[in-house]
Amino acid sequence: MIKFFMDRSKARNKRRMEKLAYEKEKENYENKMNFFTNVAHEIKTPLTLIKGPMENIMDQIDEVPSIKGSVELMSRNTDRLMHLANQLLDFRKIEMDGFSLNFIRTNISALLCEQYIRFKTYAEQRKIDMSFNYVENLYASADEEAVNKIFNNLMDNAIKYADTKVAIELSYISNEKSNYKLIVANDGFIIPDESREIIFESFHRIQKTATLQEQE
Repeated sequence: MIKFFMDRSKARNKRRMEKLAYEKEKENYENKMNFFTNVAHEIKTPLTLIKGPMENIMDQIDEVPSIKGSVELMSRNTDRLMHLANQLLDFRKIEMDGFSLNFIRTNISALLCEQYIRFKTYAEQRKIDMSFNYVENLYASADEEAVNKIFNNLMDNAIKYADTKVAIELSYISNEKSNYKLIVANDGFIIPDESREIIFESFHRIQKTATLQEQE
């Protein structure tokens, strides 16, 4: 009988501890979400203040042709950051409703060109020769934001870990034009065969590339 009451007491204490742990985890999650949302708001405010003067400069950019390209690039990146800040503010809604891809007819060529323009100056600053070959008006059913993030990640890493050059090529796989391929290549460090699967794990970084990052 004593053992029965002791076991029941232990089970009750275990349930109480599990409930307390759950409540604490929930509280920590809410605190993180609030912090996350507040930071997103803080990011968006200076971006809004930058965007106003930027639009004023864009209205007068034809008067100073020598800086037109740089200012247009700044404007594109400001718009991109604003879009990402809005996505951060929508994070709660995504958490509640779930994340789903929205597949629509998308001009892959235009998205890739936009990313190439954004990264071209970055490549020039790092003295990287960046070539770009593509077929125009290549359309596919895709989630535009997801594709943009993939292109962004590929180009960023290609330039970051290149020695002297990066080559980007968008083409159809066959004459039927039902499938296409994107190749982003550089002349930098080659990922070992044994690491080609685990590089897709979150926050994973190969030791040599991590060392290269620390040296910058």
